Order: sequence, then structure tokens, then C-alpha cells
Amino acid sequence: MKMYFTLAFFSLNYCLFGQEIIHSEWKKIIPSEGLPKNIEIQKANNNLDLAFYNNEYYLAFRTAPNHFASKKTKIIVLRSRDLNTWSFEKEIHLNNDLREPRFIVFNEQLFLYFFEGGKRFWKFEPQHLYMTQQTEEGKWSDNKKLSDLDGYVPWRLRVHQNKIYLSAYYGKNAYNKKSVDLRLFTSMDGTQFSAISEAPQLLHPKGIGEGEFIFDEEGNIWGVARSEHDGAYTFYASKDSLDVWTYKHSIYKYDSSFMFRDQDEIFLIARRNLDGDGRFVRRPKRPKLNLVRYSFTKKKTAIFKLDKEKMDWVYLKDFESTGDTAFPALVKKEDGKYIFMNYSSDILKKEKNWMKGQLGRTYIYMTELEIQH
Repeated sequence: MKMYFTLAFFSLNYCLFGQEIIHSEWKKIIPSEGLPKNIEIQKANNNLDLAFYNNEYYLAFRTAPNHFASKKTKIIVLRSRDLNTWSFEKEIHLNNDLREPRFIVFNEQLFLYFFEGGKRFWKFEPQHLYMTQQTEEGKWSDNKKLSDLDGYVPWRLRVHQNKIYLSAYYGKNAYNKKSVDLRLFTSMDGTQFSAISEAPQLLHPKGIGEGEFIFDEEGNIWGVARSEHDGAYTFYASKDSLDVWTYKHSIYKYDSSFMFRDQDEIFLIARRNLDGDGRFVRRPKRPKLNLVRYSFTKKKTAIFKLDKEKMDWVYLKDFESTGDTAFPALVKKEDGKYIFMNYSSDILKKEKNWMKGQLGRTYIYMTELEIQH
């Protein structure tokens, strides 16, 4: 857990467990000269997603004064054919905080989901979950409130067997010492969602969220969720009972997680703690102290590989990143490589801790990622 590697242009720095992770030089996308002139880019640019639809790339991202809640927050949607020049698609501004933009392509339609929070700087106040979709005319529909999911925070959408699966956690209880449920919802049309079961898939007495998941080749679910109280939970569900999750606890925490499959392997990109051996839990009975210490230490965006037998994540390497970082998005190309976008404080300047990064400027960067087996 203590190794760190700096990546150069198409350099090959690390070979572990049968894979070689290489990528091109990072390119700054937000801000850049290729953006449309009519959009306002603020100091903090984070919470992003990327989709490939009708031979074009779609990028959605949050822009705000800083990492924390603000009524000035906007979500901006852009479109590009070449990843250099971008055209304006949609701007969302509700006079409250906005986070977790999530694309999904389903039944040859492009959907975007996001949630509305509050405006108090230090509060996490999820209110409503919204969706919008691109119409046949190439426009975007009005933002539709999914009232049955009020208070839930969306994390990941996947398409499996002609159905959308959505992981979401009840965010209103996330930081107020009440039990928090993480659930799987399904939809046949992208607009109406229902819980896969009456009981939640994970119920934590003091908070759990960011339930990332993916289907393996057999249709089983693998995933990971973070807890601000005690680390992370890696979970598994058989294809025969997707609503029943078994899990394993870890004292490490994987923030802003993104999972993807390459051949028959499952990988995770997430925030990694550089404090000592990287543990989040240092005083099991003092969760607030753990969180404070975690907030004032340095972070990286890193890639891990799933060890299915141990239900554990094997650290592979860090990507160039610092300060406030990690909200990865990937799109797989026809040649098997990936367009990989992520946000970070300035990667060309001196490294800073997470809290300082959250109060300063952050940028969205892009690279081409390849995993060689």
C-alpha cells in the first residue's frame, strides 16, 4: 500500500498480477480553449460522468465555487466528436447544490440523472433525484423529479438483461447518526424505478453510501460501498438472488469509486489515502477523529483489482492527482482502450492535502488508458 509511481507519456511503470497499466499524458479539459464561449466555469469542477452515444462523447460535470454545497452550483452538459472541441448541450441550475450526474444509454436513448441538495456550506442535504433525456430532435427534456426517490442519492446505473439497475443510498440520514440503507432499484423505461426488494441490500447503523457495482460475465453482482464511520464494504450477490448481498468489511475507504471489467477481471478506480499505510479506521471507537484526520491528509486517484476469493481490493498504482481528486469516468473504445476522465487539483503544482484541495481550484483531466494482460 506504500508504493507510488509517476506516469509519463505512454510509459509503462508497473506490472502486477498479470496486468500492465499504461496511459497517455493527461490533458486538461475543464477549462480549455475547446469549450463553448457561453458557459461559466467556476473554481471547482468535479462530479463528472462521460458517455458515448450516436458516435459522440457527452460530458456532464458540476461547476461551483468550491467542493462544498452552494446555491451557485451548476451541472453543465457538453458534446464532442473529437474530445477537443465541445458544444453546449444543457445547463442545470436550481439555486441549490447539484451532484452526481449519471449517464445511461438504454433502448438507444441517452438519460442523465442527478440529485439536488441544499445550499448550506457544511451540510449534506439531499432533496430530490431528477432525470432528463435527449429527445428525438436532439434537445433535452425538462428535468423530471423522481418523487419516489426523494432523499436518495444515485451512485451507479447499469443495464443488464434489458433493464436498468440503479444503486442509491438514503442520503438524508447519511451524517446524522441514523441507520442508512443502500438499495438497488430497477426500471424498464428509465423514468419509473422500484426497489428490487422490500428490505435494503445493505443497512448500516451510522451511514453507508456510494454503492458502486458491476455485473460479471455470469450475471453476478460485485461492488463496494464506503462508510464515513468505519471504512468500506465489498459485496457480492448471486445472479439467482440479486437482492441478497453478502459483504466483507475493510478498514480502508474507497471514495468516489468506479468499477469496470476488462476481459474477465474487475477493476476499481477510487480515491486512495496517503496517510501512513492508507487506513481510514485508526481509532475504531472514535469515528469523528478518523474523519478529521482523513480530511487533512493527502490523497491520490488510484486503480485496484478485485481479488474475488478474498473479497478484497489489490492496489495497483496511482494516477497523477492531488488535493481534491477522484470522480472517475470511463468509456471503452473499439480498440479496447479507454477514454478516462477524472478531476483533481492542479497536477503540475505542489501536492496538497484533501481539505485544502476542496477549498481551491479543481480541474477535469483526460487520458487514454490501456490495460495489457
